[in-house]
Amino acid sequence: MLVAFSACKTNEANNFYVSVEGENNATGTLLEPFATITKAVDAVRELRKNGNTQPATIYLRGGRHQLKETLVLGIEDGLASSDGNPIVEEPGAGKLPPAHLTFAAYSGEEPVISSGIPVNDWTLLEASSSELPTIASGKVWVANLPEGINKFYTLYDGQGRLNRARAEGFVPIKVGDKKTLYFPDGKLRNWENLQDVELNIRPSRAWMINMLPLESVDEENGIARTKVSATYEMGELAHWVHTKDGNSAWIENILEALDAPGEWVINSKTRKIYLWPKNPASDGSPQGILAPTTSELIRVEGTTDYEGTEDQPVRGISFSGITFSHADRRAWTNDDDQLGWGMQHDWDMFDRPTAMLRFRGAENCQVINCKFENSGGSGVRFDLFAQRNKVEDCEFAHLGEAGILIAGYGPGTKDVNHHNDIINNEIHHFSEITWHSPGIWAWQSGYNRIANNYIHHSGYAGILITNRVEPDRKLNGEGGRTIRRNEISKEVIANTKENYESWKAREIYNHSRHNIVEYNEITHAVQLLSDGNCIYVSGAGTGNIVRYNYLHDNLEHSMPAPIRCDDDQHETLIYGNVLSNNYAFSAGIASKGVNDIINNVIVAPRVPPRFGYISFEWVPVTGSKVFHNIIVSHPDGGNAYAERPRKDQTTNLPDLLQTEMDSNLYFNPTNPNWMAEHFDRMRAAGKEKSSLFAEPMFIDVAGGNFGFKEGSPSIKLGIEPLDVSKMGLKK
Repeated sequence: MLVAFSACKTNEANNFYVSVEGENNATGTLLEPFATITKAVDAVRELRKNGNTQPATIYLRGGRHQLKETLVLGIEDGLASSDGNPIVEEPGAGKLPPAHLTFAAYSGEEPVISSGIPVNDWTLLEASSSELPTIASGKVWVANLPEGINKFYTLYDGQGRLNRARAEGFVPIKVGDKKTLYFPDGKLRNWENLQDVELNIRPSRAWMINMLPLESVDEENGIARTKVSATYEMGELAHWVHTKDGNSAWIENILEALDAPGEWVINSKTRKIYLWPKNPASDGSPQGILAPTTSELIRVEGTTDYEGTEDQPVRGISFSGITFSHADRRAWTNDDDQLGWGMQHDWDMFDRPTAMLRFRGAENCQVINCKFENSGGSGVRFDLFAQRNKVEDCEFAHLGEAGILIAGYGPGTKDVNHHNDIINNEIHHFSEITWHSPGIWAWQSGYNRIANNYIHHSGYAGILITNRVEPDRKLNGEGGRTIRRNEISKEVIANTKENYESWKAREIYNHSRHNIVEYNEITHAVQLLSDGNCIYVSGAGTGNIVRYNYLHDNLEHSMPAPIRCDDDQHETLIYGNVLSNNYAFSAGIASKGVNDIINNVIVAPRVPPRFGYISFEWVPVTGSKVFHNIIVSHPDGGNAYAERPRKDQTTNLPDLLQTEMDSNLYFNPTNPNWMAEHFDRMRAAGKEKSSLFAEPMFIDVAGGNFGFKEGSPSIKLGIEPLDVSKMGLKK
């Protein structure tokens, strides 16, 4: 009994409590809690200085815990050394040791970590401004910027993020360069606070969007210059790109566009905020308004030897049951910070503070049962060194950018971001500001397990596994400054080409390899941009596996294919996925390389694909295995397979005869001869000899049961039945 009592006393001595009603001169106990998280962290550090090495927990009571600046946790806050267990070859983090320092919600309570500073003392804008729309007259309130804040890009009330005022869209009248925009008459003005106005533009491409600060506006000649370069030249979109209203450019943060409840404008010159309240107090004034102070709430940061080989990570930090909210979007402000630092297509910036919770050099860290909601940037990111970390049972909702990012070092030999788990998270209504931001992205990161996540309502893609930065990339090209050129063979750089042989030589530098993406459910993807996918793999390494995912009800006309192995991608296995009720205007599964497509089900397509339900594209696919797939076509048919060249391509083409293909099942409900021509061609070459045209006899497609009835030809062909009830969230 004495031993047990002593242990309990020691454990309680390592527990500290924080309450929004606490005092920083208190003892940090349950009855006398601290007022701030930073005070509790200081108390734990004092324990460590006095020789206490036992695990410690900081309990947060309910309420909003404000951080005015980023809280940085370092080496001294984590476990002194590794647990000694070697990393095994299997993907995923494996079983993690107990945390050394835990930040946890107090039982039954809901603490929120927030950077929001209250905006008070609102007054009704009595004199109607000539710049305000008539509809806003008498409805807009004004307040001063809080002390210590000069500018911010998002604003919040008690219900969530408020929309910044955005003008009606337009299309550039001709192609400019990356800093020059040619605009229609009257769409831009040389506003008095031009430095606060941003251009939101899809610069000539389907797959991304930029938010750019303006530098100058020539109203007479219709020419604007931006302070920061766009990813591509600013011009109109290609004719095939899907848009909501035909527009590709918008101006934000101008009074002329403040025309609906919940919209706001900031003027940093006059230090004023203008707001038409969405959830006003009884007297009509804004209430509960919060302005963010930082894009990054907490950073767990080890020691980074950027040019060298040995990083020292922080170990054993855990977050449990906490809500993170009210962080800002990190804006692009200058070319030095942007050019060459963008990861594929500038979908995010390399090694930058864009997430509420950021790990920069971390091992054995956990984020469990937390919420990341109502913020301008991303939820969680793991930069540079990241091994055996876990994000599990969390919710990510209403984020301006991505859900979870795992990003290692750029192309080179330094491979220290791997073996992490992203398990059983719900990620939804993200990419609300930067529409291209994905739900989950592993960039230059391998051996991760991404499983049982439910991803829905995205502006663009669900899950990305990529590198897509070739070693011959120019310094200011996408990702060009991330390349570790001194670590890469000059011969490899000189012979970089987009073919299988060159990819094999470069694969050693592409560290997004051997990831397992399994049992995820993705729906309602690509709702704002075009050319996106549920699961996308491109320019990554070998051995990535995409299996047992349920991709369904992606209804926007902007999705070309639910699964795509895009440019420069080989040796990927696409197995056992169910693709049901998707628009998929181009293909069901697209492959630009030597990748295997086995035991997938494509059923109930909304339209016949333009190319093929399985589309081989641009490069030879020699040795690709295509077995045990089920394709149930649209009643209007469409090609089962495509051999799609680039425009004007005449050599090194993809060819179905290059594949190994057999034991597939095909069915068209209106045309019994749908596959006759395909069978004749392939069987003459000794392929598809066992494949059949027959109704697959699923148990209940409408009910999501893709098992087989007795007597199904699928059973005869040895096709594995797929159980979508195991795909998506486990609980």
